[in-house]
Amino acid sequence: MSELDRVTQDYKVHRDEIHTKLVQIMRERLLANLRKLPQIVESWNGPDDNDSQPSLFAKAVTKEVTYLHRILSQILLEVDLQAIFRQVVQIFHSHITEAFSKLEVSSPQAKNRLCRDVQHILVCIRKLPAQNFSSEPVRNYGLLDEFLAEKFGTKVDE
Repeated sequence: MSELDRVTQDYKVHRDEIHTKLVQIMRERLLANLRKLPQIVESWNGPDDNDSQPSLFAKAVTKEVTYLHRILSQILLEVDLQAIFRQVVQIFHSHITEAFSKLEVSSPQAKNRLCRDVQHILVCIRKLPAQNFSSEPVRNYGLLDEFLAEKFGTKVDE
């Protein structure tokens, strides 16, 4: 193997390790925010809850992933962005859907808040440069879309 081949191989390995680390960071940030979700949801079932904004959870996760995208898009190639955010989008779909499925939302206000949060997160996911990993024509379609359709009979418009 020539020196150039070794350097090329080292570069690819290092790049893949960095991509893995970035995905891991986003996963950890999501899990940290998910740990706060039960306390946030407790306030939703109150009769005086009529906040029309997404929850602190939805705002935090979308802010963090948007920030990562903004920073990385300045320094990485589109193909690298797609490789990273494809994994991030899949993690968001699986972890958030699992967490939302376990929530106890009984009041109409709580159900509206949950629906609004799912829609807010999906709007953010749609904007990420992930390679489409499903056969759906909708960009970055996944489990969270299915949750929204099953639970609320609605979808996020493109």
